[in-house]
Amino acid sequence: MKILILTQKVDVNDDVLGFFHGWIEKFSEKFESVSVICLQKGNYSFSNNVRVFSLGKEKGQSKIKYIYRFYKYIFSLRNDYDVVFVHMNIEYVFLGGLFWRIMGKKIALWFAHKKGSFLRKVAVVLSHRILSVSKESFVGSNNKKFRAMGHGINTEYFKCAELNLKPDRLKKIISIGRLSPVKGYDLLLNAIHHLVYKLNETGFVVELIGGVANAEDVKYIEHLKDSVNHLKIEKNVVFKGPLANNKILPVLCSADIFVSMQCIGGAGKSFLEAMSCGIPTVVCTSVFNQYWGKAEELFFYNGTEKDLAEKLQKCLNLSAEDRVAYSQLLRKIVMENHNLNNLIDKIKNEFVTL
Repeated sequence: MKILILTQKVDVNDDVLGFFHGWIEKFSEKFESVSVICLQKGNYSFSNNVRVFSLGKEKGQSKIKYIYRFYKYIFSLRNDYDVVFVHMNIEYVFLGGLFWRIMGKKIALWFAHKKGSFLRKVAVVLSHRILSVSKESFVGSNNKKFRAMGHGINTEYFKCAELNLKPDRLKKIISIGRLSPVKGYDLLLNAIHHLVYKLNETGFVVELIGGVANAEDVKYIEHLKDSVNHLKIEKNVVFKGPLANNKILPVLCSADIFVSMQCIGGAGKSFLEAMSCGIPTVVCTSVFNQYWGKAEELFFYNGTEKDLAEKLQKCLNLSAEDRVAYSQLLRKIVMENHNLNNLIDKIKNEFVTL
């Protein structure tokens, strides 16, 4: 089976979309050939059965040229693919769905977003399958085309050789993601203040790793920095900036805790990568909590700064024995439910059964 993949960006060094390089690598192991059309390309390295075609954003091309190249590629490559996998960008299905339908190409759309729109509705109609992380990740999950697949975490890569269990040292808490209001960083800063001044925990530092997507995010970072000063937690918070996905592993393995404050939506990729590394992970979502078992103790369901601070304190003071037990449990959860290798197998099977 030959596959056409459409995505926003192919660049192993990208801090947000670099992870998809690993997805393409895994697709190349499961399919006879892989053709990739992306809006923008950067650095990549694939096996000989993968070809990448860019619409030209890296060269500053116009939207008219993007659309021209899109139709040029999907038509000229029509004999080089049997099925189409569209990752996140519903516009590709909107533009190409009718052509693919006429040509007898099966279309699977991966979409993890709760927001509905006219384009999304059209893309759902034109697609044969709608795939997402969980039913909480897609607004139309009651559609008969919908399949909850879990995340695709490269568990072969995201693992740590060992945990740092030395008791007398500065502990490290990390959070990774776009520095945007929806991610809940205000809640985290208030929880840190509570942790320091109400719970008397001082032997830790919090590293915020992530960049911005727009001018609103730039203003938000300034707001966060002002909050750090106002709350008098300058010694406990460090803004590290964006980091490419392929540079995240040593940062994760140096951490004692990963924290995610986003309480709405599905399971996040970043905290699942941390779990794959065996890092105690404090989260605010109950998605897939039927798999968590004892790790449910790390959830802060009510989303308050007090609850978050108490859960962080619990993790900061885990015994070496409990830390190892959590580490093994969290990695097992990801291995069984969010393994990239298994995900690509499930996606391929959806095409086979269409």
